[in-house]
Amino acid sequence: MKTRRLTLICMVAATLLFQTTFSTRAAAQAADRSYVGAETCMSCHEEYYDSYLKNRHGIAADPRTPEAQMGCESCHGPGSEHADADGEGGIRSLKADSADGTAVNNAACLQCHSKGGQALWHGSEHEGRSLSCTSCHSTHNNYANNLAYPSQEETCRQCHKRIRAELLRQSHHPIREGKMKCSDCHNAHGTIADKLVDAQSANAKCFECHADLRGPFLWDHPPVVEDCLSCHTPHGSSHHALLNARTPYLCQRCHSNAAHPSELGARRSVDAGQSVYRVLNNRVFYRSCLNCHVAVHGSNHPSGKSLAR
Repeated sequence: MKTRRLTLICMVAATLLFQTTFSTRAAAQAADRSYVGAETCMSCHEEYYDSYLKNRHGIAADPRTPEAQMGCESCHGPGSEHADADGEGGIRSLKADSADGTAVNNAACLQCHSKGGQALWHGSEHEGRSLSCTSCHSTHNNYANNLAYPSQEETCRQCHKRIRAELLRQSHHPIREGKMKCSDCHNAHGTIADKLVDAQSANAKCFECHADLRGPFLWDHPPVVEDCLSCHTPHGSSHHALLNARTPYLCQRCHSNAAHPSELGARRSVDAGQSVYRVLNNRVFYRSCLNCHVAVHGSNHPSGKSLAR
């Protein structure tokens, strides 16, 4: 907890320092340039201007910045130098691969978007990987939240190919069906938890939907208390209920299989002359360990020590 608190303090300090530095630099640049107005921009960039007017940035310019009512230049910066050079440089292009650099382009967005869900951007995993705001967003379309692609899933899967493959497996969270979004569990702009999970921990996020498994129970199952991901994978699995492996092999990662109905094999009994059908054990049938241990997440039954009721 102390480590997370220290990390949060460092992120806030970095944000304040960055904003102060950028404001000073922007003021110095503005002294050498002047605003030419959106009409001048439109004379060459009519397509971009029309799309700007139709999205949220054009409909409601944010009044929190001095340049808020300057249209295109509120994001791209004063355009006099750009106009005098017949469109050659002189402004922030804001493209993800622009020569201005990720930090300079992102600073344009952070003039307004520095609170709420974006408050922890500095020091976040995506910033650490040099992502630009425009890697995921575009101010010139009408997709939800100005995403660069029609949906969150399509935007995220541009980079997260492995997770896209996991979502195609038979057991998965209903993202493909449109019943969930990536942002239901993650905040792409930064969090205090690992993997950009938008909660104190992975367990806290899981319990937002699976509250019946939270406990505390009279008889707790330690992996449930420690980490849901000990047994489950969050995006998709080839096994029932998003399990990391099929039972009993998943259970036997912690529980010894010796002298138990779910032991790995019954070869000795077969060698002793018994019919194989008489020595078939629970691992052959249906839910394996879960045939008996039905309260695998925890039990409140007085006799539920073995999580069997």
